[in-house]
Amino acid sequence: MGEWRDVFDIKRDSAPVEEIAARIDADSTVKGANLVILIMAIFIASVGLNMNSVAVIIGAMLISPLMGGIVATGYGMATYDMHFIKKSLVKLSFQVVFALLTAAVYFSLTPITTPSPEMLARTAPTAWDVIIALCGGIAGAIGNTRQEKSNVIPGVAIATALMPPLCTAGYGIAAHSFHFFGGALYLFFINCFFITFSSFLIFKILRVPVCGGVSEAHFRYQRWFLIVCGLVVTVPSLYMAYVTANENIRDSQVKSFISQDMDLEASSVVAYELDHGVLIVDVIGAPLDDQEIERLQASLHQYGQLRQTTLKVVQGPASQLNQEQVQEIINARLANELKNDSGKSYKELANQYYGSYKRDAADQNLLRSLNRQAPVLFPAVRQISGGTLSTLNGEEETEGRQWLAYIVVSRQLTADEAGRLQQWIQTQADMPVVVNIQLQDTPSQFYGNGIDWNP
Repeated sequence: MGEWRDVFDIKRDSAPVEEIAARIDADSTVKGANLVILIMAIFIASVGLNMNSVAVIIGAMLISPLMGGIVATGYGMATYDMHFIKKSLVKLSFQVVFALLTAAVYFSLTPITTPSPEMLARTAPTAWDVIIALCGGIAGAIGNTRQEKSNVIPGVAIATALMPPLCTAGYGIAAHSFHFFGGALYLFFINCFFITFSSFLIFKILRVPVCGGVSEAHFRYQRWFLIVCGLVVTVPSLYMAYVTANENIRDSQVKSFISQDMDLEASSVVAYELDHGVLIVDVIGAPLDDQEIERLQASLHQYGQLRQTTLKVVQGPASQLNQEQVQEIINARLANELKNDSGKSYKELANQYYGSYKRDAADQNLLRSLNRQAPVLFPAVRQISGGTLSTLNGEEETEGRQWLAYIVVSRQLTADEAGRLQQWIQTQADMPVVVNIQLQDTPSQFYGNGIDWNP
């Protein structure tokens, strides 16, 4: 038994009590260098959240001095020094209010007002955040009490993430959004409480000396205070963890239903959205009859989290929908999901169709350029239409692409002129080009009559 105690003995290389007290008091200072660093950390975190830059946000976590006031509060509770506790809480409160107001000012002035995914990630804390804060607080308190400081503190600063939630709450103030303000501030208080509580436990294990005479009533009061605060902070996070787990399972089952049950031969799903118990699926291709929709509804109810979900199929023949209309469907669903912070599946769908729309946009840009320049270089050219063609091999896999140019001319071109025109278009398109040249007065849809092969 004694060997196990030696393995987990945290007293062995701890710093003297006087050094620990001095170190904690210095780290909790809110003036001088610490105040300047706090201001810089606030702006860095705000910019990182605004630009959705993880690297910048991590930098703000590393330099933030907020941990000092929280650990100092835990130390004051362990020593039962009410004066030290009050002083630490006043310092921490100043830092919190200052960070909220500074971040609110920044987000009021920045031209980028759309909340980033990094902000959204800090508005719904769960029980996992409690575990992170508790473990981080224990590691931070141990690292802060060693004779030689290690790299534990920076790691704890990144894991517990104190500054980003505060700046996100500042965004909530600027945007008049209680969802952002309340959710982010709740995450910050989870981190604060459990870092304080775990620091308190470590300082008690290290047996830091108690300040003066402490009555038994004070012991009981502090014990019940910690228990009540722990329940108040933890219970909502447990509920949020339950909700989050159910949502993840539900989203996974929706993806399985779309990819497996709605993998139809003559129709394709272009977008889908789950909204208040209704799964709306946009389909193009051969229309689905009522019997097929009923079969899909029955399949949907086979998934545990989707038993009460109603399937609504929005469909239209592919011939009645052009590319712009399909893109509008995807964009509308994507915009709606991003607004509700659950648009991952729509991003994946948009990426699936992104290649074809990117080619279409490139074709449009190329046509505009060709029609501006061609009449200057080739006066007989009146109009150029065209687009990218794909070639399939025997296995129906894309083998290559070429550009088809349909050219209307005012007179027949010589073979040499047609060759130079093809070479010029090929240079602009940066791919092989096939040309069909037609006279404007006698157009034909079956063959090209715009070249005089016998000049």
